[in-house]
Amino acid sequence: MRRAVVVFAALVALGTTACGRSYDVAAAPGFVKLENTQPPYDWRAVAPDGVAVAMRVVPLEDRADLAFWTHAVTLRMREMNGYALVDSRDVKSRDGTAGKELVFGHDESGKPFVYRVRLYLGTKRLFVVEAGGTKEQMDRYAASVDWMLATVKL
Repeated sequence: MRRAVVVFAALVALGTTACGRSYDVAAAPGFVKLENTQPPYDWRAVAPDGVAVAMRVVPLEDRADLAFWTHAVTLRMREMNGYALVDSRDVKSRDGTAGKELVFGHDESGKPFVYRVRLYLGTKRLFVVEAGGTKEQMDRYAASVDWMLATVKL
């Protein structure tokens, strides 16, 4: 299990800028798409009060499978970041690519935070779509975050 955490952490640390853009995602009204996004993100949009939605494209030598990456991310979030898995469900991108959504919760300084991660496995790439903020902010921006996650096309 620790190996999965180490593998995922190493992939994130390597930087994730993919060769050529092979995805599409749109920023919802009320969010601003950040130009010249710095690694580890390939795409990022933010709301004025802190909710962020971002995508990382992680090049893979060994494709593994979605179950492997789901487990690796769950372990990393729990063991390295102190988040608890609150929910998990199957999802599909706008182009029909099967994926998994994980919802994590964490309290920090007495405030609950929510972190949503969608994982999609492409040919030699893992697409990691993230959304996060305080629970209050995530509830306020829920419709916009859902809309952006629904626009992801690989």
